[in-house]
Amino acid sequence: MRISAKIMADHIKANLAKQSTQLMETQLKLASGKRINKPSDDPVGIGKVLDYRTTLKTVDQYRDNILESRTRVQFTESVLGQVSEFIEDAKKVATSPDIEDKTAFAQEIRNIRQQVLGLANSKYGANYLFSGHLSDTASFDLAPPYGYNGDSGSHRVVVGEGITVPIEADGSQMFIDGADNLFQVLDDLETALLADPYDPAAVKNTVDPLYRIADRVKLARSGLATDYKRLERTDEYWKNFGNAVETMRQTVEDADITKTAIDMQVQQTAYEVLLATAAQVVQPTLVDFLR
Repeated sequence: MRISAKIMADHIKANLAKQSTQLMETQLKLASGKRINKPSDDPVGIGKVLDYRTTLKTVDQYRDNILESRTRVQFTESVLGQVSEFIEDAKKVATSPDIEDKTAFAQEIRNIRQQVLGLANSKYGANYLFSGHLSDTASFDLAPPYGYNGDSGSHRVVVGEGITVPIEADGSQMFIDGADNLFQVLDDLETALLADPYDPAAVKNTVDPLYRIADRVKLARSGLATDYKRLERTDEYWKNFGNAVETMRQTVEDADITKTAIDMQVQQTAYEVLLATAAQVVQPTLVDFLR
């Protein structure tokens, strides 16, 4: 059966279009680095990729939460560390066996009280650090009786589905040990140092409360260290989990660059050969035009 030039030309044209499409798709894979660039490339695979991306987005959010909370814990621990140092200074004054310059010591205690009040009313960002849930309210009054204005709430960070880690934010648990209000104790110590006549017993009465509050602050710092370790371990878990999910996503979505480059070279060669063959087979003649 004789095959007309038109049929041959149509056949070659179809093959050229097919080869051209394959070549463009391969070029796109090489340029984007993706095996799947549109849903039709792999309908099943694109579903998996979307699931992987959703999971990775969730993991990133958990890790962002953890990073913010770790920074908060570090800042809180730093503030309490400074408070501990000031309490130690006050304890030295209260336990000094020989107080010669009571006025100077009283001024030191006054400065300590002001510094500690400032630290107790520290802000983390726009929120008060030690006010519990009432983070828009200053934690402590600046004047006697130095009342606590927050509540017993804690800062809670979401680190997993249905999993939260509470970060202590109740300033009363740190600066007030029962009836021992740190700021009032410092106020009492200053008053005792300035009393005339000097009353050593009144000074001594502030020692035990200072020790109890110091222990309370130490306990709070210990709790923060535990929280930090837990956050650190949780972050490591999500890091490893995220890496595993990312590997699965790459396996499904990303192209093998080396293989894709070879495929493109092969397709490019095949396309050029097809063009050369078409040029040899399809020779336009006068008879072709007459047909």
